[in-house]
Amino acid sequence: MQTAFPQFPVPERQSKPRSRGLSMMIDWGMGLARQQDTVDSAGAYIDVAKVAAGIARLLPEPVLRDKLAHYEAHSISTSPGGLFAELALKLGRYERYVDEAIAAGFSGIEVSDNLLDLSARDKAAAIRHASSRGLTVYGEVGRKEGAMDDAALVRDVANCLDAGADWVFLEAAELFSGNRVRSALIAELARSFPQHKLIYELPVVVLPGVTRDYKHKITAWLVKELGTDVNLANIEWDEIYLTELVRRGFAGDTSHPQGAYRLAGFAADGAQAACAAARSTDA
Repeated sequence: MQTAFPQFPVPERQSKPRSRGLSMMIDWGMGLARQQDTVDSAGAYIDVAKVAAGIARLLPEPVLRDKLAHYEAHSISTSPGGLFAELALKLGRYERYVDEAIAAGFSGIEVSDNLLDLSARDKAAAIRHASSRGLTVYGEVGRKEGAMDDAALVRDVANCLDAGADWVFLEAAELFSGNRVRSALIAELARSFPQHKLIYELPVVVLPGVTRDYKHKITAWLVKELGTDVNLANIEWDEIYLTELVRRGFAGDTSHPQGAYRLAGFAADGAQAACAAARSTDA
């Protein structure tokens, strides 16, 4: 893609379809006009769009089909929210739910157990079934209240990948809480699994205590620690370019070791202050 000001160096990124450095945009049922404006202007930086929670159940069917078709036209994978799959599993309607998701035009599906008590075997079976139907499968690991210990979370990621999940979302509530980041767990995940298979969910501002400032600092911390090509999820439509700036180290601080400012010769002074809200308190 040709951009303006090509003489200014920034970290390079894969073009779409990307296998690393994915950005998942969360779609809270945005209108079709806003969606079209967003993907027309920023679609090159959006790899996945998740129609959040159970919103797909509430949208008029023609609107949902148009929404999914427009994402497909811009090479953006789509999935319903994982909580919808949990509801289908609880009601014993999962296989029919998968069929209906395909019929509506979704290209992927998320299998989570944020609220549902789901055995490892049943979760793996749900992943395998969706994969057998030709869907891109996003496993999700973690509870909304952030209750899993490190070993259990690592086992859950392994279970999802062994079952055939294409990627695994890591629940933000498990990794980030206030000024605490579970950096030891994040380091263990990076050692244990291919980094391109993990997608780190960012905290969403609809949750109590989460601000855009906090979310920005968590994004900067992840990029500083894991690099430009870290996979990120839960990006709002109006955060696409800001997130891309953070990926390129071009967002107002020098925390990214290979970012635009560091490539230009700026010192790393202030990097820790820029990420103060994301400092680890792990042992």
